[in-house]
Amino acid sequence: MKKYMLTFFGGNMALRYNHLEKAEKEAQENHKAAWGKWMSELIKAKHLEVGYPLESEGKRIDSNGTNSYHFPDNTEGGFIVIKAESVNQAAEIAQSSPIINNGGYILVRPCGELN
Repeated sequence: MKKYMLTFFGGNMALRYNHLEKAEKEAQENHKAAWGKWMSELIKAKHLEVGYPLESEGKRIDSNGTNSYHFPDNTEGGFIVIKAESVNQAAEIAQSSPIINNGGYILVRPCGELN
């Protein structure tokens, strides 16, 4: 099996990782339950390698040095790395993600191998 990175964009911004605790309690619970169920299914099917939501505050490093950086809401909100037989299977797995029903989208990208 090959590894694929699924990167999550968009969706309901009120339910994004950094904003989630400000959302209504029921919306928080439903959101967490949907993601928990989906991730559990990926683990059970032995597809999930690793994944994390991403916070908005970080650093930008370039030739001018290191500076604080706020990632805008239109950047990725999280990622997972999965194992799949093909990019088509990875895309099929991505289609069942909660972010799709939440108005967001996913980019599926094959991971290269390090020799």
